[in-house]
Amino acid sequence: MLTVSVELSKALVGLGSGDEFVLVCSRERPEALRDLDCDAVYSPYRHEVLIKSRWLPTVETQLEADAILYPYWPSPPVRRRGAPPAAVFVHDLAFRVRPAEVPWQQRVYFRAVLPPALRQAAAVIVPSESTRLDLLRLVPTPGLEQKVEVIAEGLPESPRAGPLPEGLEHGFILAVGTVEPRKNYPRLLEAYRRLRARGLVPPLVIAGRVGWAYGDALERIKTEPGVRYLGHVDEPTLAALYESASVLAFPSLYEGFGLPALEAMSRGLPAVVGNSGAVPELAAGAAIAVDAEDPAAIAAGLESVLGNVTLHRKLGEEGIKRARGYTWRKAAQAMLEVLRRIGHVSEDRAA
Repeated sequence: MLTVSVELSKALVGLGSGDEFVLVCSRERPEALRDLDCDAVYSPYRHEVLIKSRWLPTVETQLEADAILYPYWPSPPVRRRGAPPAAVFVHDLAFRVRPAEVPWQQRVYFRAVLPPALRQAAAVIVPSESTRLDLLRLVPTPGLEQKVEVIAEGLPESPRAGPLPEGLEHGFILAVGTVEPRKNYPRLLEAYRRLRARGLVPPLVIAGRVGWAYGDALERIKTEPGVRYLGHVDEPTLAALYESASVLAFPSLYEGFGLPALEAMSRGLPAVVGNSGAVPELAAGAAIAVDAEDPAAIAAGLESVLGNVTLHRKLGEEGIKRARGYTWRKAAQAMLEVLRRIGHVSEDRAA
């Protein structure tokens, strides 16, 4: 969500459209937006609940904006008379689709703030058709279908690849993502164990920070034979991992978009992905989609990519072609059209 907020803000300002933009920030600008050529207003609070309940309802009416975009989840649940029309970005419906795998605090928060945000929004943005359908099915709201628009995320600028972590050689299986239940690491480990039982297979390398409710998954990752856990890695290292891997293992149980799959596609790296959520939509033709709840299916998908040079090349080539269509500039152009429409202006001021 932070990536979307940062990249979309940079792309909107970078369009050079003649519109004036103002950042609405909690305490300070994100470091990535430090030099962005636009004004900003700052909250005296850092906690999201205080910002949205106390500060934003007042600030909204003082911005003199024609429209306001909330790219980091919902708008304030209570908006005052005179607040500008709002576009609200809904990234995924994990708290409804896979509630057992989302912290209870998030479930309570989103169940409370999302319905009023949808009712009050002039436009609702989702990153995929899959998320659009989830939203309409799980949070039915009068008039919502006419408000929802799909604007896919873009591919972040990737730095030049750095060196591989010491001891790694080309050809490993790569998994990227936070260690938390939705990323499905226990089943991936079981699938990898099945592959090892059939003969020699490349190492499984996992890159991702520690998340929440992971139970014993982290300990199992660290102790599983053939598996190397890197934790969070910087961008040059991540680029090197994508360029050096043989296949991306991304059997997530649910994604609203699926950025690791897109990053892999852009570098010609085939993927094995879960067959639910938005990733099959994103990676169609560039990945093998499997039942993510079946370790045998995950293992079979990985084996098919690793053992078939023709398939490997075909998936990689298709991924590169598809990834070219996902840019933040394209997303920003579509978003600007939405903001102008709901603000009823051709060029003016947006927050």
